[in-house]
Amino acid sequence: MKTYSIIYALLALVVIGCSTSSDSDSIEEIGDKETFFNADYVLLQESNGVLSAQLLKSSETRIDLSQFESTFSNVPQTNVLFSKGSIFASYSQLTDCDGQVTIHDFEDDTSEIIPLFEDLVACDLSVTSININGNLLYVTYVLEEVSEPNTYFARAIDLSISEENIVDVELDKKPTQMVFTNGRLFVLTIDLEITDEYSLAVIDDASTMVIHEISLGYDVERIFADSNQNMIISYPELHTVLNSDTMGVVYTSYEAGKEPMFYDDKFSCFDSQGRLFYKKPVEEEVYSNIPAIYDFSKNLTILYFYENFLTASQLEFEYKIGDTTMVSYDDTNSIMFVGYRKIDDSNKGGLLRIQLEPVPELLDNLDLDAVPYHIFYQ
Repeated sequence: MKTYSIIYALLALVVIGCSTSSDSDSIEEIGDKETFFNADYVLLQESNGVLSAQLLKSSETRIDLSQFESTFSNVPQTNVLFSKGSIFASYSQLTDCDGQVTIHDFEDDTSEIIPLFEDLVACDLSVTSININGNLLYVTYVLEEVSEPNTYFARAIDLSISEENIVDVELDKKPTQMVFTNGRLFVLTIDLEITDEYSLAVIDDASTMVIHEISLGYDVERIFADSNQNMIISYPELHTVLNSDTMGVVYTSYEAGKEPMFYDDKFSCFDSQGRLFYKKPVEEEVYSNIPAIYDFSKNLTILYFYENFLTASQLEFEYKIGDTTMVSYDDTNSIMFVGYRKIDDSNKGGLLRIQLEPVPELLDNLDLDAVPYHIFYQ
């Protein structure tokens, strides 16, 4: 058995793209709810640098392609993405001074395109991150000047009104990532002019003003919010938990060789027990990432090597599993999803359904004409 258990001191992260039921919904009510598509899952998949949506249907015995189609319009794969719940958004730059955000809600299968910089004239800009909270779309961007230093902004756009809906907050360092939690926008910035150190700018949602700035040092990899609405600041060798109310911090260091490296995932998925499902980098000959789970209540990490639940024939010849591209968990049905790239075709992949208890067991595999990227639960 090649499943390893490693103890780390970690805290819970944010829930994105997982299937969880609220306390107000019984299992029967969830089963009776009708969705727009008559599909159980929406799989976001990538091929030749383009993201598309594939609807999936499932039963107790198998998962398959749905005959229905989503209205989701294919978009280029980009680093400027946002996903939470049923919402997926991506940024596209049209010209040096023009761009747009496409927002798709997979719950009702509707899309909206938001032009961003119609108020600017003759500029050279780059967008670094986007975020959505309710009716507000947040965009961080850089304005490059020919003979002057660059200027940096966090823009808030109220999607519920059509006029005077833009507020720009100027930042003193380049923004790289942002997270909205607990009524505040947390923007990760880096000082490119002098120190190359990172900082966290805290913008109050009500006043749209920078109310606090925290020095973070070097090598910040990722920021995100946990289930308690606190901020997690991830470094290669440690992470920091920042209380979003008091700004107090707690540091957790890792033992050498046992670094979790969860900062590589764009989307984090938790189950109702607070366990994190993600792909972990490993040094393997065929694949560089494998499925993994963090159990924060036990400070336990379990690595799921394919050899534990697949035969050699399935792994190498039948499914042709290359690198892991996506890991998620359907909490309602207690099933782990693992997306992978085919070893003989980088534009094709497959999706595994795995039952975890009492031991990892393969339920089925679905071959795809694209590579799994992210999954939404209906």
